[in-house]
Amino acid sequence: MNGLHHRAAALLLVGLTACGGCQKTDAERAAKERAEIDERLRDSVALVPYRALKLTVRADGDPKAPEEVALLWKALAETRALPDKPLTDEATRAAARTYLDLGVAFYKARKTLQTRDEDEFPLLWNRWASGEALPLPSYDAGQEHAFLAAALLVLDTAEKSDRIPATELVFYELSRATPAPGWPTPLRAAVQASRGTAFCQAGYHYAAEEELTGFLTETERLPPEAFPALQQGTPAQSREAVLAAGHFLRAWNRMGLKRERAAEDDIEQGLRSLQTLGVENELTWWGWAFIHTRRGRYEEAAASLDKLAASPYLEETERREVHDSAQALRKHGDSLPLFQQTRATLLLGRTLLARAGGLEHVLTVLLGPQRAKQLYAPLVWMDRVRQRTANLSPEQVAQGAGETLDRGWKALQQRLNDSTARDTPP
Repeated sequence: MNGLHHRAAALLLVGLTACGGCQKTDAERAAKERAEIDERLRDSVALVPYRALKLTVRADGDPKAPEEVALLWKALAETRALPDKPLTDEATRAAARTYLDLGVAFYKARKTLQTRDEDEFPLLWNRWASGEALPLPSYDAGQEHAFLAAALLVLDTAEKSDRIPATELVFYELSRATPAPGWPTPLRAAVQASRGTAFCQAGYHYAAEEELTGFLTETERLPPEAFPALQQGTPAQSREAVLAAGHFLRAWNRMGLKRERAAEDDIEQGLRSLQTLGVENELTWWGWAFIHTRRGRYEEAAASLDKLAASPYLEETERREVHDSAQALRKHGDSLPLFQQTRATLLLGRTLLARAGGLEHVLTVLLGPQRAKQLYAPLVWMDRVRQRTANLSPEQVAQGAGETLDRGWKALQQRLNDSTARDTPP
């Protein structure tokens, strides 16, 4: 009987060990998410015109510039002359032919971009700011990718209609923002923060947790004098502001991981940093309302919501909802309904962006008026091309144009299939 018990215990131990092995670690989940991001970049259609644009600008006048990429940009440029709403059959057929040519050029450029790279050519800074000194002594291609990623991340945060595929553009730029030995340490940490924010925003929470934790660890390790003094502040204040931002970002991500207690700790740490700096705005009012609620201080939470409801940057419907939430807390003291919804994050982000002067102002501050326009205009234009292509159908075009498109896209599809077959090893 004892032998039977021993065998049963051994089997139970083996079973428990096997079950424990079924649970993936955070590192394994993060690695899987990073692999998914890499695959998303490889398969992205939106990246082709974006990369082609950058390569065309950087390789302008260079005899080694790939012809296929220049032809794609030429095909894209021809879409500028197309009317928004063709009124005649001939105009519709012309639009169909133009977008068919664009599809062929797109295919050729995509194949070329598998072997050619924009970093073979001079920096965008040398094209946009010819003759001006570099923004940093250590400025290189990696830093340029990092700065573009930061600007695009602001755009991606503000643009929630999915009209502009900014997320994949951010991922691309961050994948190229590899720190070199001569980079300033704060800039290295900033790239980690950007990467963590982008991953979190796209739902890759385990990869984001790694990046944001690394960012906070690095920032805490740095002495105050490693940070620049901004707007008559001290380096210590700059460091405190960076830590506050890092804790809020990691709290946001931990909410996505359903780790509420850890998120609350981050929020409280961030709020105390802002309190030290004397900062008070929509974010701090929401934060203290949330923390007071979780700690059982419902009257204090309602008072914070009252301040938020008085913000001039909220719309009237939002103001009423915040006010109703405050009253609900005073009566029941068991929930914070508005801020348990994802849209609350968007609401706060929009109000803070409005407080900062709006997206156009933020981009202008980051890049300057001319460069902000250069960054934003091509993205809007590429969205128009995408919409015009997607909207073409037999009901919208004359019969001749429909047949032309059908034959052309079938031919293009066959070429893609033939290429795939050649590239696939037997």
